[in-house]
Amino acid sequence: MSFAFDLISDLHVESWGSLDWTGQATSPFCVVAGDVARDTKLVVDTLTHLAQCYQAVFYIDGNDEHRYHLEKDACNYSDIKSQLKHIHNLVYMHENVVVIDGVALLATNGWWSYDMSLEKDAYQTQLEFQAAYSVSEPATERVQLMAYHDAAYLINSVKLLQTHPDVRSIVMVTHTVPAPWLIEHDISLTNSWRFNTTGNPHMELALNEDSENKIHTWCFGHYHQPVDRFSNGVRYVNNCRGRKGTDWCQTAYYPKRIEIDF
Repeated sequence: MSFAFDLISDLHVESWGSLDWTGQATSPFCVVAGDVARDTKLVVDTLTHLAQCYQAVFYIDGNDEHRYHLEKDACNYSDIKSQLKHIHNLVYMHENVVVIDGVALLATNGWWSYDMSLEKDAYQTQLEFQAAYSVSEPATERVQLMAYHDAAYLINSVKLLQTHPDVRSIVMVTHTVPAPWLIEHDISLTNSWRFNTTGNPHMELALNEDSENKIHTWCFGHYHQPVDRFSNGVRYVNNCRGRKGTDWCQTAYYPKRIEIDF
């Protein structure tokens, strides 16, 4: 038996113009791993279009969807949920697990905890992030708290899914990178504050709860270079488009088909 979906993320639509995905689908389902756009209307329009191209779209937000809310409450989950609930064929995956044909899709944003690298001081990273994003210290601390919350959500959910009779495989979906070893090869990030804001290493602790070896694939975004690697029986993969005009983007962009066989 098999289950397949297309993986896309980091569309950054405001930098490319509207997305036309007509005829691009290679699977009946699509997973969108965050950073569609900073403007909520663009997020809604893009996901509405994608939902017309697939039988179902499973979407988790990225940090960009919350970019202009960091000083308020660090997120706008309720607004996103309200705006998306009318889109047919779309499932917003925030605090929502979906099981299809024995495969559980478990997703969260992930954010960052400022400690991806042991060589870069976490507090110094927070200061540099504050300066780069022009945000306050309380805002940076709220991001860290959300990172811890999201890691705990994954850990507890994986534990519960071990005994779920309908779940044979688990696909993890996070916007941010789940482990530093996935990006340590990138010398443009090494020892920089950006490395420490690329991911949340606490999320990978969820693997410790996978006693039945159900975790098959871990999809993620945020890091704008392709990754497709295996470690301890788990496939780690991303397929980011990236922001137009940067060195880390794909001008010609296509879905990446992921197949789960069991």
